[in-house]
Amino acid sequence: MLKSRIAAGDRLVGTVLKTPHYGLIEVLGGTDLDFVMIDTEHSPFSTAELDRCILASRAVDLPVLVRLVEGTPAAILQVLDMGAAGIVVPQVDTAAEAKAIVQATRYGPGGRGFAGTTRAGGFGTIPASDLIERANDVVVVVQIESAEGVANASAIAQTSGVDACFVGRADLAVSQGLPLNAPVIESATEETFQACMRNNVAPMMFVSDISECAGWFGRGARIIAVGSEHKAMQSYFSAGTIGSAKG
Repeated sequence: MLKSRIAAGDRLVGTVLKTPHYGLIEVLGGTDLDFVMIDTEHSPFSTAELDRCILASRAVDLPVLVRLVEGTPAAILQVLDMGAAGIVVPQVDTAAEAKAIVQATRYGPGGRGFAGTTRAGGFGTIPASDLIERANDVVVVVQIESAEGVANASAIAQTSGVDACFVGRADLAVSQGLPLNAPVIESATEETFQACMRNNVAPMMFVSDISECAGWFGRGARIIAVGSEHKAMQSYFSAGTIGSAKG
């Protein structure tokens, strides 16, 4: 279970899926990846396409996190009913926002609506009491990608039910009009990592190349999303590799 692996401090490597087709999930299920993050924030996934991708992920036993456009209760409910292992919510700036996101993943007062006849509910075959308990297994990842989010990183990480804080370095830089390699972005990343580690929450990072993972794991990251299927294809069929093939 992905949540228990996060809690155990395992080093997890996944990738980002931007193409809305279940076949790619099937292919990725044959790799050693620990998870896939489906990116509905920046990619054109319809509800039906997302549903098929989550179905495929369960068929190949590859946990899927869905990065939402926004962390509304309705959006969270929909992907969890489909059977996603968890959610990634962008632009979380305060502990109050993080608390509301966690609450929307759970059943109970102010929480998600209950329906046992969903894929997550085994289409009615899972007892209601068990299904309610299983909501505690949902992985909640919040993205910290603003100066306000960094300032509130400790409070966000202290929020019960938050499993990981994903540092969005690109958005963090762009939102402040800074280059991606600005020293302040480096400091903000370290500050957020330290806040996570003090509160037993996993620091999460995106890197463009798998060779960068070792360095970030050494700095404290516990979850890394590496590139995407776009990046993999571009790398595999780059000018260098094609040139070598032609001799």
